[in-house]
Amino acid sequence: MKICYTAIFGHYDDLKDPAIISDGWKYICYTDQPFKSSVWEVIHTPVPADIDPQRLARWYKIMHWVDWEFSMWIDAAFQINIDLNDWWKRTFVMPFSCAKHPLRTCVYREIASCIANNRGMADELLRQQEVYKKEGVPDHNDRIITSGVLMRKNTPTCIQLCEKWWDEVAAHSVRDQVAFAKISIGYKIHTFVWDYSQSKELKYIKHIKYRH
Repeated sequence: MKICYTAIFGHYDDLKDPAIISDGWKYICYTDQPFKSSVWEVIHTPVPADIDPQRLARWYKIMHWVDWEFSMWIDAAFQINIDLNDWWKRTFVMPFSCAKHPLRTCVYREIASCIANNRGMADELLRQQEVYKKEGVPDHNDRIITSGVLMRKNTPTCIQLCEKWWDEVAAHSVRDQVAFAKISIGYKIHTFVWDYSQSKELKYIKHIKYRH
């Protein structure tokens, strides 16, 4: 059994049932919203007072897969429109696979894009940029990813990578793709070419401020 999971905290997205249900997969959604689904196992989880909803969702994305041998994270903005067994066979290489960013390879350009498009707090991102430049994080290291889909096998190395990833997100901005560009240096990861904005297999639906 493989696990496909997502997390929605706060009024940020709706829960989208897959258009295709895959054999051998269990679908789990962690949320503080009153969603119901005949496909997803909805696990209602309150948001603790000491963490904001967006950062809590990042924690689930980065850390909550370690109870399972094989898992696939999918951002709630995507609707599944493919047999996940086909997707997995085509894109997964152990222990960690994800898509290259379709537009950028430079962490500092990614930071600039986040600030320009109001994705994250500008002051946090500028401080993070300053730290990365002082630490010598290279401009172009081909580690800018699309983190909306992550596939993992539970191995000690993969757990270590994700623990470092979460520590970096907890210390700086919520932009996990920025943090990944630093912490993944020295780790063997598999990346593949995939433009989420044009995808028919996993259909991207722009984030909404959902109101129930």
